[in-house]
Amino acid sequence: MSDTYPVPLLPLAQLFARDVPGLAGPMGADVLQVLWCPFSAHGDLATPGIHLKWRNSSEIGDPLAEPPLTAVVGDDEYVPEPCVLHPESATEHEYIGLLDGDLQERVYRWEDGQAETDDFEGDEPPRYQTDLSTAPGWKLGGYATWETSGPYQVVCTCGSPMKPLLAIASTEWEDETLSWVPVEDQHLRDEPEANTPTRVSVGRDGSLTVFACPADPTHAHRITLQ
Repeated sequence: MSDTYPVPLLPLAQLFARDVPGLAGPMGADVLQVLWCPFSAHGDLATPGIHLKWRNSSEIGDPLAEPPLTAVVGDDEYVPEPCVLHPESATEHEYIGLLDGDLQERVYRWEDGQAETDDFEGDEPPRYQTDLSTAPGWKLGGYATWETSGPYQVVCTCGSPMKPLLAIASTEWEDETLSWVPVEDQHLRDEPEANTPTRVSVGRDGSLTVFACPADPTHAHRITLQ
């Protein structure tokens, strides 16, 4: 099979504006479909090439009973496990490296004070970066994490600072971020693979963030991999 052989894109997510407050597309579009090519060589930063498709739900006909699937993939971890999304809101805060120096110092003093108490009965006391700031897992909007590269501004070709649209993550939580485990999954938090419901993995078990232009959602998106 040659490198130019046509390979169907794999669907990652379908999001309706009615279910996601703040999700805004081009005029008349109320559905965002996220797809990718299951080969790292076809995307940026050694990731599958991501495609964003905005559509009008009133113009969509009946879905195919058996959608086309690619016969080959670059990695099985690029094939998502089918699931239904149940969006819920969560409050998070900016990555600590983007806080001003005085506020960072206040955070560190607070963490030191937490560590000196005996209120956690063997559990680790909460820390800003892992428990309170950028939520792990798949998410829409919010703040981006910068664990690998350190923070930098993502800018559109039009000059507008871009904002996180979608985070695609290898895991929904880690051992050090149990505060983010959904309430309905608390009983599963110690079960193997309970934190990988989509079975998708990006980078070295990291997180890929898709950035979009707030001035015009049709402008080309950009990604970061952490």
